[in-house]
Amino acid sequence: MFSKKHPTIYITHKSVPTWYGGAKVVATTKSEQRKLKAEILKRNPKAVVIDCTVKEKDLGWIDKIEEFDAFID
Repeated sequence: MFSKKHPTIYITHKSVPTWYGGAKVVATTKSEQRKLKAEILKRNPKAVVIDCTVKEKDLGWIDKIEEFDAFID
């Protein structure tokens, strides 16, 4: 999806354990996202972090790249 040099990390959701041993995906709060983003960028400054501050219309170009990549492969 993105360049291999810059890892892409989605921090809008997290996986939490359930009572029955499974896992479910829940949304993270804005404060959790800020903490995660700060930690990720501290470890890898070139990482692309996608959080709640990014609008969906701003990410429309990602879909176009994925479609083009699927067409080429």
